[in-house]
Formats: sequence, C-alpha cells, structure tokens
Amino acid sequence: MNASATSPPPRRRFRRVTTGLSKITGYALSMILLAVVSLMAIPSMVTASGAAAWGMIAAGQSIGGVAAVIIAYGWGMSGPAAIARADAPGRLREYAESVVCKLLICLPFGAAAFAIAWAVGRDYALFAACGALSTASVGLTANWWFVGLSQPYRLLVFETVPRVAGTFVGILLMEAGASALVGVLWQLIGMLAAFVVCTLWILRPWRLRALRRIERRPVGTVLAAQRNGLTSTVVSSLYAATPIVLVSLIAPGVQPVYAVVEKVQRQVIVGLGPFVTVLQGWIPRARGAELLVRVKRGMIAATIGASILGILMFVAAQELVAWLGGGLIHPTIVTLLLMSVITAVSLVESVASKAALSALNRLDVAAKATSISAIVGLPLVALGALLAGASGALSGILAGLSLRLLLELLGMQKAMAHSEAQSRSVSIDPEVEVGGA
Repeated sequence: MNASATSPPPRRRFRRVTTGLSKITGYALSMILLAVVSLMAIPSMVTASGAAAWGMIAAGQSIGGVAAVIIAYGWGMSGPAAIARADAPGRLREYAESVVCKLLICLPFGAAAFAIAWAVGRDYALFAACGALSTASVGLTANWWFVGLSQPYRLLVFETVPRVAGTFVGILLMEAGASALVGVLWQLIGMLAAFVVCTLWILRPWRLRALRRIERRPVGTVLAAQRNGLTSTVVSSLYAATPIVLVSLIAPGVQPVYAVVEKVQRQVIVGLGPFVTVLQGWIPRARGAELLVRVKRGMIAATIGASILGILMFVAAQELVAWLGGGLIHPTIVTLLLMSVITAVSLVESVASKAALSALNRLDVAAKATSISAIVGLPLVALGALLAGASGALSGILAGLSLRLLLELLGMQKAMAHSEAQSRSVSIDPEVEVGGA
C-alpha cells in the first residue's frame, strides 16, 4: 500500500500542528499568568510584613496544599481522562458529583489545615493559618474539566482571570501599605470566585431540566471510585508539604532560604503545567497500540524538556532567588543546583503519573510509588536538614522523588508489556481469524 494513502494530507497535518500549538498557548497563558502573579506577590509580602512572616505564610501554604489535594479528591488525575471519554450527560454528571463531594470535604479539611498551620506558625500563627486556608481553596479547581475537553481558552476566562485578579488586587493593596495578610486573603477571594464562575458555566443551573435528568451516584460510591487518584495526590502533596515544616522545626535558621527555593521550584513547575496538561488530554484519546506509542512519545518529550529546563533554571536561579528574596536571601550554589535538578525530575514524574499511568489505568502504581517514596524520603529530609540545612533537606527530597519516578517507570514498563502481550494473543486467536474470514 502507498504510504501516502495511509498518512494524513499536508493540510490536515498542518491543521493538527497549529491546533496543538494553539492549545499549548492557551494553557500556557493560564499557567504563566498564575505563576507570574504568584511570584510578584512574594516580594510584596516580604516588604509588607518581613521575611519571617512570609516564611510562615509559605509554610502555611504548604500545609494548605495537602488540604487542597484532599478537597480535589483525585479529579486532577482521573478527571481529564474521564471527561475526554464521556458523552455530554456523563460529563455533566462527573462535574456535578465532584462539586457535591468537594463541598462536603472542604469545610472540615480547610479547618484542619487552618488549625495545623496556626500551631506551626508560632509568633506568626495568623499568617501561616491564612496561607493554609487560601491554598486549600485551590482544591475546588475545575481545570480538569477544561483539560478533558481541550478548552484552554475557556479555562483562561472562567478560572484563571478571577484568580489572577484576586492576587493582583492583593499586590496593589500591599504596595499601598497593607499587611501580607491582605494579599493572602485576596488570593482566597480570587479562587472562590473562580470556583463559582466555573460551576455556573459548566452546570448552568438555570437549565434545571437538564440537571434533574442526571442520575448521580451515591457519594460513597463516587469517593470509592476516586481512591487511587486520591491516594497518589494526597501522599505526593504530603511529601511536598512536609519538608518545609520539618525545616521550620529542625533548622529554623535556614527556613527563609528553603522557603524561597521551594517556592521558585513549585512556581516553575506550575508555569510548565501546559506541557503536562496537553499530554493528559492527548494520550488517553488513543486506544490499543496507538496508546502505547503515545505513552512512549510523551515520556521521551518529558525527558528532553526536563533536561533543558534543569539547565536553564540553574543558569537563572541565582538572579531569580535574589529578586524574590529582596536581596536578603542568599542560597548556596549547591542549593540552587539541587533545586534545578528537583524541578527537572518533578516534570518527568508528573508526566509519568498524571498522563502515562492514568491513561494506562494504572494509578495504583503511582499511589504505591508515592507512598514508598514518602516513607524513604521524609526521614532523609529531616536528617539532611539537621546535618546540612537547606541543601541537606533538598537532597532528601531528591532521593525520595527519584525513587518514586523509578518505581513508576518500572510499573509503566510492566503495564505496557502486559498490554502488548494481550494484543498479540488476540491477533493470533483462531476464533478471531475465522470471524475475520
């Protein structure tokens, strides 16, 4: 058969490329805007209330990040694939069920994050607690819905714009002389506004007839169905949030340095979210052998992108950290190198767990790998912080993260080998051949 007969014509290939670039651009706009305003808020908070107060806000945000993952309840991992494969009523049901579950979860876990951060914050208890509450609200996000439908520009309008507006108002008020608490509270207002706007757009409650026709599953059934995605994201969030608490308790003198370095690393990953997001929507749409090809291509792209990211981040890290810290925080070269490597490895791990393993229906592998890495990595973080400060803590994080990625890659390889073996067994089944004849 002529190869040109099986390949899409140039015009169609061009449309696919331009469509893909447009989607990447749309997601990138959202992530870049969120990352930029979040980074802009840091020097404003440091100037408004001091480095120690901001350090405790950062600690509270890490604690709130755990609550956010619990409130999100795994939809960030399983949601895009579910939405991509569902029909219109199924998508509506998926989101309606998520809203009910999140509203039931957000109050107790938001309160728990507030209380824990208050206890950790000591002299800056209110700063830490408000930071935890604002970040916990991120669990209400509806971005997974728009990712599943490949609608980056609606995500930009309905969720990103309200969040950016809230943070920007906070920055303006802090620059005018307000406390850093005001900035944190406006971040919370922005996230709540985004949740309300997205829910109104997706469910369109004025169409009551359509909503009444949806047959929703019991809450317990929905929560049980999300357990693997929840386990993976919760343990991963705990692994990300606990180190700053350990550093605050074990080596408080280096806590501001660690807080700035961690914030840079996280915001860079957030800014690169479009890369993972596009793969979350692209990989699950394939079936059979094509799915395995997409998984491999996605992991290769992630590895190449992460390598470039690590190099560029190390080159720019010193100036970036100096700016964020207002010239008051000076990490060592070793600390900056570890931060850059952790960021690169985190990108590959995100693609492996959120895009590849999710598409292969093996979120259980991600959950187990994350749990094992936390058990191994967190004691190393504590020991490293005690012996070598910020660099030691980052070394422990890198060790645990590398172990998680290795376990996920091994599980992914096994799942792909099993899928290929099943495909071969079906192709040589005599009944299949007779039916085909």
